Amino acid sequence: MIRIIFNNWLSFFRSLLVAMGALWLPIEAYEGLEGNAPISIGFFLIVCVVLALVIFAIDGFFVSGFFRKTVSIDSNGFDTKIVVKFGDLLAQEGWKSIAVNDFFDSKVDDIIISSNSLHGQVIKKYWPNNSVGWQAQIYEDLKGLSARRSKRAEGNTKLYPIGTTAQATVHDHKFLFTALTHTDEATFQTTASAETLICAVRGMLTKARSVCSNEPLFIPLMGTGLGRLGTKHAIVVDLILVAIFEETKLSKVTDTITIVISNDKSSQVNLASISRDWK
Repeated sequence: MIRIIFNNWLSFFRSLLVAMGALWLPIEAYEGLEGNAPISIGFFLIVCVVLALVIFAIDGFFVSGFFRKTVSIDSNGFDTKIVVKFGDLLAQEGWKSIAVNDFFDSKVDDIIISSNSLHGQVIKKYWPNNSVGWQAQIYEDLKGLSARRSKRAEGNTKLYPIGTTAQATVHDHKFLFTALTHTDEATFQTTASAETLICAVRGMLTKARSVCSNEPLFIPLMGTGLGRLGTKHAIVVDLILVAIFEETKLSKVTDTITIVISNDKSSQVNLASISRDWK
């Protein structure tokens, strides 16, 4: 609670002023009629803080939205349920979308793939000491798709178009890996743009349409990390929603599509605003 108040101190200060004003008016009227204040200054301040917390909570849940952890985006154009929520992508049960570079690299060495990227985390967690097994599944699923050859010194040499998507599974965990970023063949640095983001999400949804079988699909905020999209997180949510709406209007992908925002980004994305904007 203290962290939330700190992150939204202006809203709490506004709530405190409203509480003080709401309490002071009847007290002032009583004092004018009776000649003395009915409560002490200490009790007045305590009541003000309690009332301010109530007003702050109402504001957080129903007005400003900083307490909201999940919202649904409804549309009359299709029957897919679209959800935006805070949480841990890898803790979700269903198909999980992971952005990768256009080479579908598998070497997590903090040069070709960063261990801090979601791509690197997934390989390390679900294919530990077996990135070759992950690569084999990816190439098997990409078999027959067009790719150009690169002469770069390290990493994979097959370069795929943005939006190309391959599935890989391990135990009960199901993933869709989609090419989002262009890779500098000399420095291995990856970059994305609004255009590649929409293209990647639509390509991933096209693949999901054939493999999800109405199971839930979860999408992270692609490109906000080492994809270097350089766009505010709330705008990234909007871009992903644009891609979802455009692709879902063509034909149904699955029953539920959820955009999952990591909990540490909660101060950067207002779910209530997103819900209002997309009504």
